[in-house]
Amino acid sequence: IKLNYCSNENEFNYRIKQDEICIMMIEDIERNNYCFTDGNGLVSKGLAKLIYEKLNNNQQKNVIVPSAYQIRIAGCKGLIIIDPQSTFDQFYIKIRPSMKKFECNDWSLDICGYSRATPSRLNNQFIWLLSDLGVSDNTFLRLQQRWFSKKPSRSNYSDDLLKNKIPLPVNECRYIYGCALESQLEEGQCFIRYQILNENGKSCSNPKFECVRGRVIVTKNPCPYAGDMLELWAVDLPELYHLNDVIIFSIRGERPDFNKIAGSDLDGDGYFVYWGQELRLKCQVNPLDYTPDAKQYQPTSISPEDVINYCLSTLTMTSSGEIYNLHAIIVDKNYENYKQRTCQPLAIELARMFSSSVDSGKTGYVIDKKRIQKIREKYGQKYPDFLGKDEKKSYQSVSIVGKLYRNALHYINGKTDKLEEIFAQLNINDNEEKLLPHDTSSAKNIIDQPDISCTSADKSIQLHPGSPLSETQNLISINVSLL
Repeated sequence: IKLNYCSNENEFNYRIKQDEICIMMIEDIERNNYCFTDGNGLVSKGLAKLIYEKLNNNQQKNVIVPSAYQIRIAGCKGLIIIDPQSTFDQFYIKIRPSMKKFECNDWSLDICGYSRATPSRLNNQFIWLLSDLGVSDNTFLRLQQRWFSKKPSRSNYSDDLLKNKIPLPVNECRYIYGCALESQLEEGQCFIRYQILNENGKSCSNPKFECVRGRVIVTKNPCPYAGDMLELWAVDLPELYHLNDVIIFSIRGERPDFNKIAGSDLDGDGYFVYWGQELRLKCQVNPLDYTPDAKQYQPTSISPEDVINYCLSTLTMTSSGEIYNLHAIIVDKNYENYKQRTCQPLAIELARMFSSSVDSGKTGYVIDKKRIQKIREKYGQKYPDFLGKDEKKSYQSVSIVGKLYRNALHYINGKTDKLEEIFAQLNINDNEEKLLPHDTSSAKNIIDQPDISCTSADKSIQLHPGSPLSETQNLISINVSLL
């Protein structure tokens, strides 16, 4: 099954000579049945520089060397980051056991991607989670209004518009690789040093870097459950200044912070990271336990026909698209009237099912299609309009995702008068909100729902910035907010 990794598209292929570099095996950092370096290795500064020169055909000599490369080599898959202990005269890669997928003697180094400054955008799943965690509808509408004011092309950006892929301020967010290595980072802390971009999201002629300090929101796609979005605390650590445009997670704690995000790892997963002021979480939901499904093994030798048949079978045994649509229906309808829509029991079941479906290509796990059919027969007769289904099979969603979708339709169809009316009402609502007393209903709602464990986002009573709250501290923070 893991041979399927070989079929991934690569940016660059470099055949290694035996005397050119050294390949070493180092141990993973493991604790409590979790791997804190899952899929993450190291590369020397000299080899990292050589790889980037090859990528650029030796055209750019004085360039900033990427801090991380996603690679395939000799049956290994993962992300290698620059080893702070190395020099530019050294040429090596340090592989960890978690990167080893199958036995292979092909020492061709495939580069599948590398770290770079990439601004991030919202999407429907991010919006669901942010909304569940206390971000107001008006906040999203203001971000959309700002985007429309820049007049994005109706034809070139129609897909982004309809899927609510709303850009965020370029120097307040990134889409970056996740990494881990030994450092002073405590549990709940992270390190981000990003390249400052111009207002068009492009690199400046004289690149400058800045360290993020304070609260950051971190998640990744797919993220069907509110607990898949974390609020960490970014700190400034000079010992990590050699790493740019990546997020460094702590190796301390009971469970890796990245694993709390939909059971993610560090083999090249891209993370949404936001540190601006407009999107502020008012609570947090405890993450799910995404224990991987047992892998299916073939005891006999594998023939080329076996590989072909397996790859073809994965096209039919996965049901990710259908599960995603059913999850969207359940979350949008909110049949059980939950404060956090994605925390409904059926939504959680579909979230787990979706995770298994996404990984089925690696594990061979077969999704229970009878269960999917049963859910579809009960709930899947009508789709929310933002899924773009046939009009006869759709209903008008009243959620924030539906509102944003219809605003995008108005923009694409040139209905500027309608949009002006909607956004004018937004300004009126903003003024009314300023006159209203503090709303404590959300905090009370957390106490009233025993099946959802939330923590306050107030750090004033935390032991150190970024540390999780205990049950006692959380109860104190909720009681204080109710006074």
